[in-house]
Amino acid sequence: MGVLQNPKYSYLLGKQYFFFRVFKALFYYYSKIVFIFYAPLRVIGREKIPKTSFIFCSNHNSHMDVAVLAVSVKKSFNHFGMLAARDYWFDSWIKRTLVNTVMNLIPVDRKSSKDRELSTSDTLSLCDAFMEYGQRNLILFPEGTRGKPGELLPFKKGAASFSAKLNKPILPAVIHGSHKIWPRGKIFFSWPTKIRVYILDPIYPESFLETDNPTEEERSRAVENITLELERVIKEKVDYLYE
Repeated sequence: MGVLQNPKYSYLLGKQYFFFRVFKALFYYYSKIVFIFYAPLRVIGREKIPKTSFIFCSNHNSHMDVAVLAVSVKKSFNHFGMLAARDYWFDSWIKRTLVNTVMNLIPVDRKSSKDRELSTSDTLSLCDAFMEYGQRNLILFPEGTRGKPGELLPFKKGAASFSAKLNKPILPAVIHGSHKIWPRGKIFFSWPTKIRVYILDPIYPESFLETDNPTEEERSRAVENITLELERVIKEKVDYLYE
């Protein structure tokens, strides 16, 4: 059975059950209220948002960052998917169902190739099908984990690889202030503060591919260059904000 026929992942491939859509909408409006009254959110650069599906990438300093990005482009959580470890988030029906009430999780297998239940190709197929339905988007944090404010960890190539293989633009952004309201290691919100999101120019994969039918070597080179460009533009803005 192919991954797109697996009922475990059917929620990613089309219109979701009413229950899930309602909870995602409610969580979105709860987040909007937080970003109006408790942590006023200002967004600079909304005019740069692509008209097509995109891969949203930013620095990552707080658990709040996913909600910040969704609200910054005025799209509910129904319109975003996030990669999540299959061995952790998909090991039980209860955990998978509870988390998916507020977020569309797309499984990625962290095990070595010989022990994987899902290949990279399977994850790509799920991402492609998810994004094609209703022009939905992905959120990926290129650092791979939360870092320290004002400092960036080396970027991983995942976002660039997905962009090149799915032919979807990357929308870079910089979040400033979310670490103050929900710092790393804290369970509850801290003191109210302002949050800013700076949306940067989209990065289109075709600008880095030499031909319409690139070889694996050409695609690999494009992924490397997209990653370098993504890290450069985000780091440039982060350095400016924290200098």
